[in-house]
Amino acid sequence: MDPRTPTPSPLPAEPPAVPSTEPSNEPSTGPSVAPPREWAHYLPASPALRETGLACLGAGEQSGPLPPLAERVLSRHALVLVSSGAGTFTDPAGTHPVTAPAWIWLEPGTPHSYGPDAHGWTEHWVLFEGVGARTYRSHSGVGDGHVLRRGGPEPAERAEIFAALHRAGSVPGRRAQLHASSLVHRLLGALLGDAEEDPQRTSVTHTVLATATEDLSVAQRAALSGVGVDEFRAQIRRATGLTPHEFVLTTRFSRAQELLARSDLPIWQVAAEVGIDDASYFTRLFTRRIGVAPRTFRHEQRRDRAVTSET
Repeated sequence: MDPRTPTPSPLPAEPPAVPSTEPSNEPSTGPSVAPPREWAHYLPASPALRETGLACLGAGEQSGPLPPLAERVLSRHALVLVSSGAGTFTDPAGTHPVTAPAWIWLEPGTPHSYGPDAHGWTEHWVLFEGVGARTYRSHSGVGDGHVLRRGGPEPAERAEIFAALHRAGSVPGRRAQLHASSLVHRLLGALLGDAEEDPQRTSVTHTVLATATEDLSVAQRAALSGVGVDEFRAQIRRATGLTPHEFVLTTRFSRAQELLARSDLPIWQVAAEVGIDDASYFTRLFTRRIGVAPRTFRHEQRRDRAVTSET
């Protein structure tokens, strides 16, 4: 929840107008930050939404020289987006500067403090829970503990998401809970997709993508990438959330699905194109990983059903 207002402020009669100009994404240099209209909504926990993996429990926006937070511990996940201004964030690892645009993922159970400098900042926050939060973190290479990153969604997308969260929270109910939770999914996807890429890590993943159909060992792939085996494994894990072996297989079967859906190649040739010489083994592995046999997948995905050969 918003740490500075333990109870939500009265709901405005109408949703706030989206500002005609976005706050600057440059570091704060002046004595003030133009605030949007402030609001906070809280949604009751939904057992049904918890089962889907993610439930939004609250959202809000506020701006200005806000009082700092000190030594708070949350029981739920929270995201705080800083769209203008500057300040600091403190976690068990130390105190870190925050300069907009930036975002903080606050993990449950870990102490933290944060707040703007004397000029203030503009923040947008969501509170959420569910196993989906862990899935987003593990698949994006975010890791454990609090996360502070530069960047964020495009200003127009952020404004659209939070305007929709405001509308959803203005009339609470099951439909509002579902809509708000879908917006948190969208926000997480925008944030994690925006995360800055390490150029070396990008080079490593591109090397694997380019050689995925070749029968190479992890050591050979690491050598082609110009890094040691341990660093290769670590970079692939951070970039994809997968081991090198899983990343290679995922790449191969993604390509196989494309070929089945978009070409008339017989299945044995699709298998060979993705680096698997045994068509029977390919079929068993494809069925286990995709959930249907290659022939069934092709039948479901092809617009043109007249395929010359299925074997």
